[in-house]
Amino acid sequence: MFFQIKHLSVEFSQQNEAHQILSDVSLSVSEGEFVALVGESGSGKTMTALSSMHLLPEQIHVTGGEILLGEKNLSAMSDREFRSVSGKEISMVFQSPMTSLNPLMKVGKQIEEAGLIHGMSKEEACRRARELAKKIGLSDTERIMQSFPHELSGGMKQRIMLASALMNNPRLLIADEPTTALDVSTQEEIIKILVNLRQNLKIAMLLISHDLSVVKKLCSRVYIMYKGKIIESGTIEEIFGNPRHEYTKALVMAGKI
Repeated sequence: MFFQIKHLSVEFSQQNEAHQILSDVSLSVSEGEFVALVGESGSGKTMTALSSMHLLPEQIHVTGGEILLGEKNLSAMSDREFRSVSGKEISMVFQSPMTSLNPLMKVGKQIEEAGLIHGMSKEEACRRARELAKKIGLSDTERIMQSFPHELSGGMKQRIMLASALMNNPRLLIADEPTTALDVSTQEEIIKILVNLRQNLKIAMLLISHDLSVVKKLCSRVYIMYKGKIIESGTIEEIFGNPRHEYTKALVMAGKI
């Protein structure tokens, strides 16, 4: 498998007390595959993603398991070592672009910065940023690139985050609730962009979501998470057509998390 999480356990430690957040979590994503990690709020989805990206808060620690990207053991890397991989081989789009974007910097510069960090020249980063802006459906590119985040809609800001995450041609994109804060029509636009990325860039994606309709449109396989554990997994057809776990059945019947 191209990306694997094997038996991952994560704990929150405070005042000599430890609380289990993730327990024995395992999942995989093949090259070019879109896979969903689904569960209600607080189930551990985002914590799984943050563990993969070396972004866990100070009091939360990985206590067991491995996270593998190809031959590389991400969980064994120091934060400094991981920085050479982050953005270049594995990248992440966060749930809220408003809090992820720098409000004091023009969005074009923020996209370019992702390339400059990994050794692109200014000219190359500028060209690549504008190329990506067009690929993700930003018309009037020059005006938008010269805008500050507060001057753009939620859908545009999410596109900027996608462009930034894709600057260095990562092989895997982790997308944490990329459509949650958007209205229905903008959600559909972002879904179309993600479908195009899968077809044209052959990128793999781990989609963190609570929206079953989005999962159906984008992914081939699904992992169901409940209280920090994977309780069921299978293809879209298996999970939605013949769910086995009572929790999964309830989710499918409700049509949402």
